[in-house]
Amino acid sequence: MLIYLQLVLAMFFYGLSFVSTKIVLASLGPITILWVRLLLSACFLILLDSAIPDRREIRSRWPHRADLDSLLLVTLFQPLLYFIAETTGLQYVSASIAAIIIATIPVFTPVFARPFLGERIRPLTVIGLLLSLAGVATIVFERRIDAQFTPGGLALVFTAVLAAVGYTIAVKRVAPRYRPLSIVKLQSLFGLPLLLFLGLSIEGVPSSMPPPPAIAHLLYLGIFPSSLAFVFLSTGIRKLGANRTNVFVNLVPVFTAVVAWMVLGEVFTVQKVVGMAVVIAGVLAAQRGQTAGAAQSRPVAR
Repeated sequence: MLIYLQLVLAMFFYGLSFVSTKIVLASLGPITILWVRLLLSACFLILLDSAIPDRREIRSRWPHRADLDSLLLVTLFQPLLYFIAETTGLQYVSASIAAIIIATIPVFTPVFARPFLGERIRPLTVIGLLLSLAGVATIVFERRIDAQFTPGGLALVFTAVLAAVGYTIAVKRVAPRYRPLSIVKLQSLFGLPLLLFLGLSIEGVPSSMPPPPAIAHLLYLGIFPSSLAFVFLSTGIRKLGANRTNVFVNLVPVFTAVVAWMVLGEVFTVQKVVGMAVVIAGVLAAQRGQTAGAAQSRPVAR
């Protein structure tokens, strides 16, 4: 029961992160938000990674020279490309619409896993992809919420989706040699210098301290969705498996939409709810297809 509570909390942390980012964007630029968020996360994860023992001693906490190219590729996809595209896109897309698009990551992953990893695409996966795209179209073509997004903003959020897919593929090369907590710690440490350089070069040093609410949301972004949610998600994957854990991703746009409606006053129309339901149905169909495919390919015990 505890693991299910942890997964629900992880999805709540992720869902609320879109709202928190929108609030902080009123005080700081997107790159500044990212390097501060990454700095907080890196410090927290270093302490956490050192404090939690690893039963599998063959897995390293720090990078081997032979893995540097693979770890840099992982870092390129996430946090660099993913967070830059997502945070910048949130300047032009409402929090709830961004969360709905990000929720399609499990749908697009099998499509790109086929050419790069040789994984078979199941018919339900294709149906899930089409359903998810139809749900997104239902939302973005509603005239009453035109002000909640721009075409460029949608393109940026979809870029974040592709970056997340690239991360999933790239991380498979180093996953056996490092525990997930260590991988995220290394991503933060590798990505931090570049984001700090970009932030200072493009946006400069903030002229004044953000207001207390923005500081509180920055702390939230660095500790909860970037750190604790990851720990909960990793625990879920280890105990329940990736497919059963991924089902909880469907809660992210629901949490975001409700909190964005309560805090940011975003429009919550019937068509938006219908589109959200279609997207979630598509994600569930795609995940069911991958689960069925995995079950069929599993060898029979003798």
